[in-house]
Amino acid sequence: MKTGRRFFLFGFAAAFAGVKSLFALPQKPTPAPFPRNSDPRRPGNEPDDIPTLPAPDPKAQLMENQKSLRRDANRLLQLVKDLKDEAEKTEQTNVLSLSLVKKAEEVEKLARHIKELARAS
Repeated sequence: MKTGRRFFLFGFAAAFAGVKSLFALPQKPTPAPFPRNSDPRRPGNEPDDIPTLPAPDPKAQLMENQKSLRRDANRLLQLVKDLKDEAEKTEQTNVLSLSLVKKAEEVEKLARHIKELARAS
């Protein structure tokens, strides 16, 4: 009985393996990279005698972050005061003014920026 499921599956597997081997592509060897400075016309072939920039001083970077953090915190305080004044001026209705919403978004954006600076410190 050569027409059963088992015969069909074995035939299918053999045919699949044969087709796979026919379409398998041979692996090409990867070319060796060009030595640096071999062709000056190629990008990335800068001479080796260019001095590299010194690494930034971590203490100076922390000091700059602290100054920026203080400056942004003062700005945030001013924005919050403006937002409070704007909210007090707004009538007690169901609709907020567009300027109030924009100021609230600006406060939120600045607060996120301060949070990122604080985490980096």
